[in-house]
Order: sequence, then structure tokens, then C-alpha cells
Amino acid sequence: MGIDTTKQRDISEENVSPVEVDNTDQDAEKETERAPRRPLFNWSGFVAGFQHLEWGKILIFGVASGLLMPFLFTQPTLSIFAGIIPVGAGLLIGRRVKGYYGFQGFMTGVVGAIVALVLFASLLFATSFDQSLGLATPEGGDISPISILVQLGGFTAFSLITFCWVGAAMAGRTEERNRAVRQQVEERGGQLERAGAIRDADDIRGLSLPQFGTYVNNVFKKNGFQFKDYRFVDKDKHLDLWMEHNEQTWHLRLTVADKIASGTVEGLYQEMKRENCSKGVVVTSTEFLSSAVKSAKGRPIVLIDGTTLYEIAEK
Repeated sequence: MGIDTTKQRDISEENVSPVEVDNTDQDAEKETERAPRRPLFNWSGFVAGFQHLEWGKILIFGVASGLLMPFLFTQPTLSIFAGIIPVGAGLLIGRRVKGYYGFQGFMTGVVGAIVALVLFASLLFATSFDQSLGLATPEGGDISPISILVQLGGFTAFSLITFCWVGAAMAGRTEERNRAVRQQVEERGGQLERAGAIRDADDIRGLSLPQFGTYVNNVFKKNGFQFKDYRFVDKDKHLDLWMEHNEQTWHLRLTVADKIASGTVEGLYQEMKRENCSKGVVVTSTEFLSSAVKSAKGRPIVLIDGTTLYEIAEK
């Protein structure tokens, strides 16, 4: 039982010489075939984005951020946190909307800016908020409420619109990638896990199936194989790996059961016939029963038990 590693180490790399291309005619075509210029404003994209705005979430985060920003300026010690609210609102809206993340964040900032400006104006003209700020001109006179509204309101509006836009775009793309990863893991039935230190063959027996998959993957890649894909099957009883070697796909079926009978070999062989695969390997962290060895005879399936796998890894 085992893999013929001698042939694997004798793989020679093909030398591919660069192809020379005559660019004489291409230079002439460049003058006539020019890529059309993209418009500065894509109206159709704007309309599509506007139609997909999630107004409920935009209003919630926009109004909340617009109310919090003026409150920070009523407490001078809290004004240092004025940059956190716009970024936080952008990150939160970006993680909760579906698509058009930057535009959704931009509109959240616009809603927040409008709410903040209205609240600033109410505080300045209906209360003594301008006096509590303690602002004064260089000549010693007080700054008018309108000047305060322009300065604080302008800063608040710029911060909300800009940072909500940037934060939503970044968070949305990150969440989109995370959703894709979670979907792939769900489709594969689980995720591979990092294996601990393997000092001898007995340590292999203690690996869980996800850990065993990582260990086998590393051993095969060490011997010239390339990883393609994996999937947990039969309610986590088996883990299938697809590797490539010499432009041929190998189907590996992994198991950590105590005794491996012929059913595992038969199941792999049927899968190989369905996917037209000519190379199969059953790898276990334990050992095979005689029925499994008998079932693999005369078939393109190699059996590797835990001891043999450890010997291959140590070579």
C-alpha cells in the first residue's frame, strides 16, 4: 500500500518559449480602433442604484448619526469622537444592505447631514447653544449663529457624507467576500482545520476529519500534487479531496473510522466512474480490513493507511 513517490519526483518541467508576435499591422489598427470614452456620469447606473436603495435602513442609520453628531458638540469633551460616528454608520449600513454599497452609504450620509443641519439650526437659534461653545472672533467679539452653523454644519455634513460613503463601500465589499466564503463552506459541508504537530503515526489517529484533510493535503502537495477542491460527504463520515498531478485528476476519499471495510472503496469507485476519473486513493488514519484490500485489487485505487501515510510524509 502506498504511492509510488519515485515517479513523482522525476517530473520534469516543460520549457515553453515565448511566441513572437508581429505588431506591424496592430500599430495601424490602433489609430482606427480606439476604446470609447466612458461618460463622466452614468445615468442608467444612477437610476438602477436609486431603485435598489434600502430606505428603511438608510433612514435608521442616517437619522441616528444626524442626531448624535450635534449632541457631541454640546459636550466639548465628546467632540473628539465626531469622526467615529460617520465611519461607524457607514460600516453598519454597508454590512446590512445588498449591493450598491457606496451609494447606499452616500445617501445615509445625506440623510444624516440634513438631520444634523436642522438640529444645529434649532439649537443655535432657539437656545443658548452658541454661547456654550465659547467661540470668539480674533477681535474678541462673539461669532454669529449663522457662522457657527456654516462651520459646524459644513464640517458635520462633509464628515457624514464622505465617511459614510467610504465606510459603506469598504464594509459592503468585505461582507460580500465573507458571504461568498460562507456559502462555499456550506456547499462543501464544512471547513478544513489546521492539524496539530504529528510526531509519529499514532498522532495521526487522534486527528479529526477536518484536521486529517489538512494533513493529507499537505502530504500530497509535498509530493508534487496540486489541490483543487474538497467536500464532506456521507454526513461527515468521509472527506473527498480532488488533487491534480501530471495533468490528471486524483480523487481522494479520506476517513478516520476505526476499521475501513469494502464499502468505502466501492463508494469511491462508483464516484470515479460517474466523474470519469481514472485515479483514486482511499486514505485512512487507522487501517483497512481485508475486504477493503480485496475490493481495491484490479481497480485504479490505492489504499493508504495511517502508518504508510506517516512514512510518506517523513520521506
